[in-house]
Amino acid sequence: MSYQPQTEAATSRFLNVDEGGRTLRIHINDCGDGKETVVMLHGSGPGATGWANFSRNIDPLVEAGYRVLLLDCPGWGKSDAIVNSGSRSDLNARILKSVVDQLGIDKVHLLGNSMGGHSAVAFTLSWPEAGAKLVLMGGGTGGMSLFTPMPTEGIKLLNACTASRPLKTSKR
Repeated sequence: MSYQPQTEAATSRFLNVDEGGRTLRIHINDCGDGKETVVMLHGSGPGATGWANFSRNIDPLVEAGYRVLLLDCPGWGKSDAIVNSGSRSDLNARILKSVVDQLGIDKVHLLGNSMGGHSAVAFTLSWPEAGAKLVLMGGGTGGMSLFTPMPTEGIKLLNACTASRPLKTSKR
């Protein structure tokens, strides 16, 4: 029997996840049936989803014997949105932990792009026993740099311009 490429429609499914007393409907693409699982976490750009960011990477991994999960983080793709006052990375990590627990997966390899990289690190720091290997792409630091003075030179210039010429506002 020959290998059949994975499709978005055939691998699409939803899980209900509790987040702070609220039930969120989280979308995943569940591909392959390998013994080891690779989870791919997308970035935060416009139109970002697990499938949009990683669809070309699925087939080689499934053919190599991995199960591949693509998670649409809350507020992206087909997953429910949520207002979050805390760390987005920590939120995504909690959602991912709930997803892998529901699927009965004990340990995952994580591949994270940009925001997904931050979320992969947060997941691994919170549940080190559940993380196997990390691949991080374009994640930055997620916070203030210890080595870059703040505010940056560009922000200082913007502040100087607006201080000398206050913005006009409508009076109602």
